[in-house]
Amino acid sequence: MTNPFDDLESDGDTDGQEETDTEPEPEPVPEPTTQPTRSIPEQATNPEPKPESGPAFEYNEVQQKPFYARAETVANFENSIRTTIIPQLAEAGVLDEEMREIHDAVLRLANEQPERVAELVLEERRR
Repeated sequence: MTNPFDDLESDGDTDGQEETDTEPEPEPVPEPTTQPTRSIPEQATNPEPKPESGPAFEYNEVQQKPFYARAETVANFENSIRTTIIPQLAEAGVLDEEMREIHDAVLRLANEQPERVAELVLEERRR
């Protein structure tokens, strides 16, 4: 009489059993390696800037402060916004600029160059 479990102990070969007990796992599909190399040249050859949308920060992040400037200075600033700043933003694809973004940029510029701000104040006082 033979042992019905002899085939389980036979020389450690379990390949046949695994195939019958479980479904074979599907082979993983390799990711295409050519996709990233195709998209990089497309981006590099596309000179058009990607359009920006929406303001850089939300209105609830704004702290309103009054600025006291002469009418001539305000008029020149508003003219610069219309003739230089907004067209340059539009050229870069930004068509929905917010005035708060421009004001914030002006203050950041003043923060980057405080010595120049002081020079401008002194120039006006010496006139």
